[in-house]
Amino acid sequence: MLKKILCTVFSLLVLSACSKAPENPKIRIAINPWPGYEFLYLAAEKGFYAEQGLNVEIVEMSSLADVQRIYIQGRVDGFGSTVIEAVQAAGITQQPLEVVLAPDFSFGGDVIIANKSIDSVAQLKGKRVGTEMGSLGMYVLHAALTKNGLSLDDVEVVNIEQLEAQGAMRDNKVDAIVTYPPYSIKIAKRAGNKKIFDTTEIPGKVIDALSIRVGVIEDRHAWQTKFHAVWAQALAFAKSNQREAYAIMARREGVSVEEFAEALTGLTIVPSDKQLELLGSEQLKESIKDVCEVLKRSDSINFGCENINQLVKGLGKD
Repeated sequence: MLKKILCTVFSLLVLSACSKAPENPKIRIAINPWPGYEFLYLAAEKGFYAEQGLNVEIVEMSSLADVQRIYIQGRVDGFGSTVIEAVQAAGITQQPLEVVLAPDFSFGGDVIIANKSIDSVAQLKGKRVGTEMGSLGMYVLHAALTKNGLSLDDVEVVNIEQLEAQGAMRDNKVDAIVTYPPYSIKIAKRAGNKKIFDTTEIPGKVIDALSIRVGVIEDRHAWQTKFHAVWAQALAFAKSNQREAYAIMARREGVSVEEFAEALTGLTIVPSDKQLELLGSEQLKESIKDVCEVLKRSDSINFGCENINQLVKGLGKD
């Protein structure tokens, strides 16, 4: 009898242990090369996640399209992107996600670079423009064309991922390309190429976001508090140890320290003490709804925007 009781107790303990979720589950976050996301990579390199008691793995991908794809496939728990990719991913999966960090605003970082035959956005009419279709590039291109009295119907949009962008311009497969650092750095240096548009012309419209699938973190607010502390550490380290920090981040992007520093000038980095305010703001809600409607109008998505603010929302001040 005693043996049976002990076996029963043991079985219950084993079942309880098996059913209990890990106290600190690994959260896998995908990022692509972009100066604002590099501080997340820097934090991993310096051990800041572990210092704050977080179990985070940074998964390195080559483009926004790859980052979005791996998230939709369920191979990561979160991803760095613009609000555009977050909206598209949530709409495709119909699984809600929360923006837990807004690393930066693009303020000149995202650009349209044209060949020597084109001097302005207005001259893109009838031309071939390369971009990652259904991604940030479509939004930037739409904004640039609209600002100059054109529409997407006035250009030939060619699907070009960032790894192929330099070659597409060099081989004259497109007349202009929508791009961003580090890829834009080399493209801009080619003789005859020139920048004809950047996000300084649409300030506050392109918000970068770190999004996590709802349900993978039990105590989301506590996790986010620690994550913001990591962000603060990374920014502080980069400020006080700039040469070392920039060398780490530039190396991952495949550019020089000087080029990385220059690329950062096209961003407005959001500090940790401003995060909750931005994540809970009407600005973010309106941006989410706005980009969804732009994607819908450009036939980049096949879902409605009626409940997009429930599918994608900032984990900020209520």
